[in-house]
Amino acid sequence: MSPLDSSGNTGAELVKEAIRRQLNRSGNTLLCGLEPLDDAEFFAEGPSGISAAWSVGHLACVCDLFSSWFDHDELVLEKSFHRTFNELGIALSEGVSKAAKVNRGRFSKELLFACFRRAQIKALRTLAAFDVRLWNAAGPPAAPDTLLTCGAVWEHLAVHTYWHLGELAGSMPRFFGTYTLNTLPHFFYEPPGTGKGGAVCGTDWTSSM
Repeated sequence: MSPLDSSGNTGAELVKEAIRRQLNRSGNTLLCGLEPLDDAEFFAEGPSGISAAWSVGHLACVCDLFSSWFDHDELVLEKSFHRTFNELGIALSEGVSKAAKVNRGRFSKELLFACFRRAQIKALRTLAAFDVRLWNAAGPPAAPDTLLTCGAVWEHLAVHTYWHLGELAGSMPRFFGTYTLNTLPHFFYEPPGTGKGGAVCGTDWTSSM
């Protein structure tokens, strides 16, 4: 079903707004939930071969790659970054897990957070410029066969971070029995020291419920 209403605009803009909010809130939840982790826990390999570090890098790549299909194929992250964090195979590559491929010396927690924010902002700007009349048009040539339309690309991107939040919540003992990765921070997250207010994780929880 097309999101376009009888005027050809309002309904579609609401869909874009919903996707923007999903990207914002899932990204905020991810960064706020992982901020307290020390390096040992952040880079630790879980039972499925991933780590929190790999997940942040991977999600940065997905935002960067998917939005590039609508933005002249321009990537904001280096191709070497994509090679490290966007390998999609389940089987271990060269016998090395995804977590083990993350070089702590090269990809610090601070760098990965910054890359995620940069890629997410790029995706949000690309979404804002996207022509909603193309929602049901054939997907970009580079998109996989499972994403048949342009709208499907944005719909997939809107939920992708939530999938990985669930994976982390179920594989990292720190999150067992908590709602940490299920909570929606009210404001856009900023790492400590990067803005006037420091880390803004939201205090008015009732307004976001």
